[in-house]
Amino acid sequence: MIAASLLWFALASLFLSTQSAAFTCPQRPRPITTLHAAKKQKKRASGGGGGFGGSKTNPSVTPASADIQSLEKQWDNFASITDLEIFPPGDPEDEDYRHFIVADVFVRIGPEDSDSNPGTGWFRTGKLVAEDGIDINIAFALQRGLILWTAAAMWPQLSSKGQAAAKLMQVGFMPPSMNMADESEPALDEEESEEVQIPQRVAIKDDVSLKNIGFRPDFNPKGFTYKRRERSAMKTKKSALDEIMDVND
Repeated sequence: MIAASLLWFALASLFLSTQSAAFTCPQRPRPITTLHAAKKQKKRASGGGGGFGGSKTNPSVTPASADIQSLEKQWDNFASITDLEIFPPGDPEDEDYRHFIVADVFVRIGPEDSDSNPGTGWFRTGKLVAEDGIDINIAFALQRGLILWTAAAMWPQLSSKGQAAAKLMQVGFMPPSMNMADESEPALDEEESEEVQIPQRVAIKDDVSLKNIGFRPDFNPKGFTYKRRERSAMKTKKSALDEIMDVND
């Protein structure tokens, strides 16, 4: 319990120290249109810090804070943008078509090694969305602190590593799937881990807003119950995410 509390405190401190310098990196020539296409050009997870580290600052863009209120807002955004789908419904040629990109989100402490690094495997944590025109990597950059904070609350395997492990936490992603974790799910095995991509560093533009991106955990972190927009939507339609949740219940 003490170790978990220290890790949460370290994550909050780490988030505050990077809030004024949201990580940024080389912009893709155009936004990713499908993560399955991106998979062909994926950058596989490897040693090192992945998408973490120094960056060009953009003080006009504030990342999502790492707390319950921010989690609920970004979860609301996810439900609103996706309408609880993992792929945009409809025909791209239709006037009312709304494009978005969803990614499966993973977190680990790592990479693992045989020496002093207290690493872990990748734990499935949730799903992230970016509206049309928003680079998926920007969505990760602006919600990184929130994702790490949420993962530490979801997975004792991460929070039990203690304060020193907080700076080693990494975010990764895969193309969107029908899969969702529950509390008993183990970390990805070695073969599955090869499919995890590390978010790239991209320049964050001034016109990006947290309202254009969202994040939902696969299950409620301890002490948190989501009661707002997604639950309301579940009463009016049956979607891919609804079916998954029904199976998991």
